[in-house]
Amino acid sequence: MFMATDTTFSPWTVVKSDDKKRARLACMRYLLNAIPYSNKDHKVVGKPEPRLIGQKEEIYYGDQW
Repeated sequence: MFMATDTTFSPWTVVKSDDKKRARLACMRYLLNAIPYSNKDHKVVGKPEPRLIGQKEEIYYGDQW
């Protein structure tokens, strides 16, 4: 499914969700980092975990845990 629908115009963002709480936090961090807004505090927002969220090449074809 990824190969057929993941395009440069509309790329997929993949979230590993073995641990639902960590997956939800990773989604929130990913969105907060991606959206520009005033008074963004990078210390509070944090960085998304690259092993949990990212492009399909990074998640499925990169280093496995």
